[in-house]
Amino acid sequence: MPADMKLSLDTYVICKEMSLEHILELLAANGYQGVEFRCEHEQQHGVELEASADERKALRAQVEDAGIAVSCLSTSRRYEWPEPERRQEEIDLSKRYVELGHDMGCGRIRVFGNNFPKGVEKQEVIQYVGESLRQIGEFAEGSGVDVLLEMHGHFYYWEYTLQAVEIADHPNVAINYNSDKRDLVDGSVAETYGHVKDRIRHVHMHDLASPEFPYVELFQLLKDNGYQGFLSLEQGYKGGDPDTVIKLYAALYRALMAQVR
Repeated sequence: MPADMKLSLDTYVICKEMSLEHILELLAANGYQGVEFRCEHEQQHGVELEASADERKALRAQVEDAGIAVSCLSTSRRYEWPEPERRQEEIDLSKRYVELGHDMGCGRIRVFGNNFPKGVEKQEVIQYVGESLRQIGEFAEGSGVDVLLEMHGHFYYWEYTLQAVEIADHPNVAINYNSDKRDLVDGSVAETYGHVKDRIRHVHMHDLASPEFPYVELFQLLKDNGYQGFLSLEQGYKGGDPDTVIKLYAALYRALMAQVR
């Protein structure tokens, strides 16, 4: 298994009711190296903007003591709003997440484009999404935190996300790749990946058991391109014992990664 790629779990739905202690014990026991905290979703882990300075120190120490890294803070901030005032609210909240990421020793926050509003030209939306990202990237300078635009919603298409990141034109702004089956061309992810590969700083995986997405091919492409970040499992939860589900997905990840040359 490539040593430079690290397995992370997005707390998403599957960990919503779990305490931070339980999450960390579960991840450490099953070979996960990182945790991606889903913020703003009433989860029990406590990694939220409302955490005080002392609470943040205690949360960070708890994670570090477990030998787990905070791979990303997964926010719901999005910048497609045509109203400048609304975008500025999102930008200001995003800056607070940069501060939270810094306090948690986390190098990434996830944000969105996300959709193209009716009646607004796509290029105009891409432009102001990119400009919003630039503002946050400038704020993040020196913090050790990157602002990652996820290929999600209408921005799943690589060209829209890449354009926005290029408009931002800031070293703290990059891409969260989302492993979407719509990325495939003739069953392969290589073409889409080739356009964005040098901007990817975080990866979301989904149902590793599904044949609809070629994860082994993606892992090989990442390895060949020298990717050294996290691959974070963002798995929906459809019932059953969550501890067992998390354990089985770790084993499946390792089995798939073992096929990488």
